[in-house]
Amino acid sequence: MTRITFYKGLKEIGGTFVAVETEKAVCMFDFGFSVSGRCDDRVRLRQESLVEDYVRIGMLPAADGIYAEKPAKNLGLKSYGQNTKEHFFFISHMHIDHMGGLGMLDDEVPVYMSEDSLRLYRRLCAMGDIQQRGHERCIGIPYGQTFKRGDIAVEVLRIDHDVIGASGARITTPDGTIVYTGDYRFHGFYPGASKEFGETCQGADVLITEGVSVSFGDVDMLSLTAPEEDIRTEEQLQQEMSQACRENDGLLIINPYNRNVERLHRLIGTFEAEGRALVMDPVQADYVAEFYPDDDIYVYEKTLNGRNVPEWFKVVTPEKLRENPGNYVLQLDYQDLYAILDLSDVISRYYHMDGAPLGSYEESYHKLTAFLEYLGVPYQYCGLGGHSRPYYLKLMVDTVKPGTLIPLHSFRPEQVNSDQIGQRILPEEGQTVVLERGECRLEA
Repeated sequence: MTRITFYKGLKEIGGTFVAVETEKAVCMFDFGFSVSGRCDDRVRLRQESLVEDYVRIGMLPAADGIYAEKPAKNLGLKSYGQNTKEHFFFISHMHIDHMGGLGMLDDEVPVYMSEDSLRLYRRLCAMGDIQQRGHERCIGIPYGQTFKRGDIAVEVLRIDHDVIGASGARITTPDGTIVYTGDYRFHGFYPGASKEFGETCQGADVLITEGVSVSFGDVDMLSLTAPEEDIRTEEQLQQEMSQACRENDGLLIINPYNRNVERLHRLIGTFEAEGRALVMDPVQADYVAEFYPDDDIYVYEKTLNGRNVPEWFKVVTPEKLRENPGNYVLQLDYQDLYAILDLSDVISRYYHMDGAPLGSYEESYHKLTAFLEYLGVPYQYCGLGGHSRPYYLKLMVDTVKPGTLIPLHSFRPEQVNSDQIGQRILPEEGQTVVLERGECRLEA
C-alpha cells in the first residue's frame, strides 16, 4: 500500500509538505516556509540552531529522514543518514512558501525540480536571494520526462504560474497515481500549459490541488458554470504598460515580482516599442539575463550597492533619468524605495505589479502608499496574482476527474469541490491517506 501523509500546508497558504511513502521509497513535496504570525523578521536568527528553531515554531515540518544528524537528534527525529528507504523531494516552483526551506535539508537529500526551476534556483543562490544557504544536490528534469527512485516514478509536467519553471507532478506508485498541481493559473502567458496538465492527468486516482482563491469569501464551486468575471491576463498587462507610456511624459516606476522573469522580458520589448528602456536593479537584471541573454540589459547605478555586474550591462545614472525621464521605465524593489527621493519630481506614476509588499495585509504596504502620497507620486496597483480563480480551480478538477480529491494550500480548502470526483478527503495535519489498488481511505 501507499501512505500519503499530510504534514503541513493544509489550511494555510504556504508550507505545503506531503510525503508519499511506499515499500521502497518516500517522495516528498514541497519544502517552503509556513506563513506564521508568530515570526518577525526583526528577531535575530540563531544560525547555529536555525533548523531546530524553525521546526519548533512550526515554520518547517517535524519529519523523519530529511535533516542532518545534529538537528534531527536535537528534535528527537531520525536523520537522513538513518533512512532505510530512499527519501527524495520534488519542488514545484521557486516561491519561498514552496522552496524556502531547501537550505535546511541534509546535504545529501536529492531534490528534483524542472530544469528552468533549477536554473532560477542557482541564480537565487548566487544573488543571495535565499534563506540560509543553497542546497547543492538538486537535479533538473525536462518537462514531460519521468524520473524514478525505488518504486516511485515522478513525471514533471509544465503548468502556468507567475514564476518561471513552475511545474506539477504525476506520481506513480504500485498502488496508483497521485497528481500534485503545485500552484497554477489560467491567466498567464501559457494558459494552454495548465489546460494540458489537466488533460494529461485525467483519471488520476488522487488529485492534490491548491485552493488559494477560495480562501477569502464564501464560494459555491458546484454552481460555477462560467468565469466569475473578466480576468486580466499577462498579455493585457503588457498592453496597459504600452498605454501608460503614451499617457505619461515622465519617468515610470514599476515594482514587479522579480521571479516572474518572463514578464520582465516581455516588458523590455513592450517598452522598447514605445521608445523607452527598462532599467532594473542588478538582481532582477541577473535573472532576466540568465534566461534571455539577447535582451538589452540596463541597470540603475543607485541600486548596485557595490555589486559587480557583467560588462555588457548598461549602467544608468540618476542624472540620465532626470535629463530624459520619458525615455525610461525604472524597476525598483521595495527595499530600494528611497531611490525615489532622487527622482520624485520627474516621476509620472508608480505601478505596483505583484512585487513586495504583496498586499494590504502587510504593514509595509501601508508604509509604501503613505510614502508615495507624501512625495506626491501617483500610485496604481496593476498586479495579476499567480493563482486560478474559483471557476478555473473547478475546471482543473473537472478535467482530471480524480477518484479522490484532496485540496490544500488554502484557508478554506473545504470550498474546493466538483461533481466529477469519486470522493473528497479533507485531512488534518499529521493524518495519513492510504492508497491501495486505486482506492483511498483515511488511515485509522
